Amino acid sequence: METFFAKQARKINLTLLQRTLVLGSLLGDGYLMPTTSGYCFRVNHGLQQQEYVDWKFNLLSDFVRTPPQKSGRCYYFRTITHSDFVQFRSFFYVDNRKIVPVEFLYKEFTELSLAVWIMDDGAADGKQLRINTQSFTFSENEALISFLRAKFGIEARLNQDKGRPRLRITAASMERLKKLVKPHIIPNMLYKFSL
Repeated sequence: METFFAKQARKINLTLLQRTLVLGSLLGDGYLMPTTSGYCFRVNHGLQQQEYVDWKFNLLSDFVRTPPQKSGRCYYFRTITHSDFVQFRSFFYVDNRKIVPVEFLYKEFTELSLAVWIMDDGAADGKQLRINTQSFTFSENEALISFLRAKFGIEARLNQDKGRPRLRITAASMERLKKLVKPHIIPNMLYKFSL
């Protein structure tokens, strides 16, 4: 049965800030779960990233009825079902496989989205930064390289991880990347940049 909270929340749309957070997370660890009446957005990270999950929860709390919970070694929450998530699902999934919707990214992906993507999937690697994009195809990774160059002036290369492609931000682009995303990175995630 639909709760009063869910009924009220479905009357409003996600704000631009909320949309850009979801967008960055969908390139990373976030996913859209099927429900009986559409899709909800689920955030799930390890226990060591509780502060990060709480930060996402605070930004999305208009659409979350229950605060984050622990389950084994995970800390997670999910939103209510909402038409905005149905729209995101149509862009980000084909036959239940997450894809890279490049045209949609050009329209809506921001510096905050980039920061969230890195907080989800980034890892410091010497003077460079890896983004774990192994779930995407080789051509999708190449499309992400072109996108990062065109939208943000950031150079990335492909490297292999157990035969799967993943992105590596070049050392030459790290200062530019830090300048773009540092205002949006929460303090306990700065280690992603070796800062």
